Amino acid sequence: MKILYNPSTLEHRVNELVGTRLIPAYESPERITSILESLIPHYTLTTVCTDPEHAFSAAAKVHTSAYLEHLRSIFSAALSAGLVDASGCLLPECFPVSRLPLPKKSRPPKDLCARIGYYAFDMSSGIGEGTWVAAIASADLARRGALALAAGEDETVFALCRPPGHHCAPDLMGGYCYLNNTAIAVQTLLDTLPADQQVSVLDLDFHHGNGTQQIFYRESNPCYVSIHGEDEYPYFSGARSEVGEGDGEGYNLNLPILCDEVNWDVYEPQLKEAVEKLKSVGTQWLVISLGFDTFVGDPVGKFQLQTENYGVMGETVGRCGWPLLVVLEGGYVIEELGKNCLEFLRGVERGRRMGKAPNGVNGNGMNGHGNGVNGVSEDEDEDEDEEEEEEEEEEEDEDLVMVNGVDAEEEEER
Repeated sequence: MKILYNPSTLEHRVNELVGTRLIPAYESPERITSILESLIPHYTLTTVCTDPEHAFSAAAKVHTSAYLEHLRSIFSAALSAGLVDASGCLLPECFPVSRLPLPKKSRPPKDLCARIGYYAFDMSSGIGEGTWVAAIASADLARRGALALAAGEDETVFALCRPPGHHCAPDLMGGYCYLNNTAIAVQTLLDTLPADQQVSVLDLDFHHGNGTQQIFYRESNPCYVSIHGEDEYPYFSGARSEVGEGDGEGYNLNLPILCDEVNWDVYEPQLKEAVEKLKSVGTQWLVISLGFDTFVGDPVGKFQLQTENYGVMGETVGRCGWPLLVVLEGGYVIEELGKNCLEFLRGVERGRRMGKAPNGVNGNGMNGHGNGVNGVSEDEDEDEDEEEEEEEEEEEDEDLVMVNGVDAEEEEER
């Protein structure tokens, strides 16, 4: 597994307006450090520096030039005008909502505070001194991940993107998102792969990826599938009736779930339906928008998934056998975020091994509770997990001479 990380993603730190409170944004640099702490003992990470020229070019295939220039320059312009301190945060003042009598082709306002609202749709995406640096670094990670996957460097690539991106439209920021990392990754794949290769997106964040849907809504490649909370943020998209338009009709599937005690038993059938849709369109390459705000107790989510559920989720997509690019989206229970991420990645690896097993496992089944996985019983699966844990313990302490009370040499012979 190839894991990509860029320290510049930590540069972004802003405030957000929640109800009547202005608070430090839940989307914070500590999210990445939590994941790093959990992954570093188990994986080798590839640390990269931003390639600004290629990153900007990739972003420009998804976002408008005017929007990119705004995002790049607005903070320095406001700082020069004395509207914000160097450690401050810009938030929108007003929004050009559709019910206002606006001209069809309105222009960005000259007033800097008003311009922020012109390119935003909520109050959760403040702009700070490090926002552009982090956002373009995040986009570059998605671009690099797509290129690595297409080049066959690994069958699974994980891009540790931050800030997230799936709410971002071609010229709108919102929902902690500034550049649509997933869309940039998808477009990079489409530009790199042969034209007949089907790419699909599976969005597993708690919130509907309105931006990714909008960008590809009239396209059959990629197919977009999302599992998310019904009637939740961003509120105005994500219904089952949104199936795509033009060439994209039938290539957009939304699977909203009413947020009433959504545990794994409720979530898993939706995941099954999502996988069947991906298979039905002939998916050959998969990009996952992976959000962990489906975890129980998340401050901006209402599902109740547990850490072990992410392992099963990972197994499910891993068994399908597709080359896989995972792009990090949300997840704000920081103390558990790294554990959840590790569990998902381990699940992907287990799923791939299951898919390659000689006993007929071919990625067409799902993991139930005691029902087995394509001919592999739950007990056998648990035995495999136990063996993996024992191996990891031995690697962590090479001086151990006893394993579970049995001499190490006897354990090997057994």
